[in-house]
Amino acid sequence: MAIEVTGGIVVNERGTVVTYRQKCEECGYVYDYNKTTIVPAYSTRSARNFTCPECANYQEVSVRHYYGGSDPKRKPN
Repeated sequence: MAIEVTGGIVVNERGTVVTYRQKCEECGYVYDYNKTTIVPAYSTRSARNFTCPECANYQEVSVRHYYGGSDPKRKPN
């Protein structure tokens, strides 16, 4: 199982605790400090959205468990 972040990059993950940095999908600007959140297993969590200081793009941030296995009982999000 892996963590996928929209609007950020993963710095560290330990189980369901994820440390990430906010990243603008428009211009690529990455904040120089980390944020931490808890992601429920097999679910998506909306994280702290932000406005990019470089290009003023409003960036939504979501963090989710990415499941790439073939468990027949598990449906992808």
